[in-house]
Amino acid sequence: MNALKAVLVIVGLIVVGMLAWWLLKLVFSLALYLIVGALVVGACWYAYNRYGGPTRTRRR
Repeated sequence: MNALKAVLVIVGLIVVGMLAWWLLKLVFSLALYLIVGALVVGACWYAYNRYGGPTRTRRR
């Protein structure tokens, strides 16, 4: 019976470790996507404000 408990504990640790690894990958991937998305939006915003204005101004 002790061998069965040891096997169950080892299997449980493996399952919990796999779940924790999956959650860590998910969290880091989401954070990376958020950072890259913020950089792209910021670069587009900067480029639009810098170069997106009118090419000539009309004065009356």
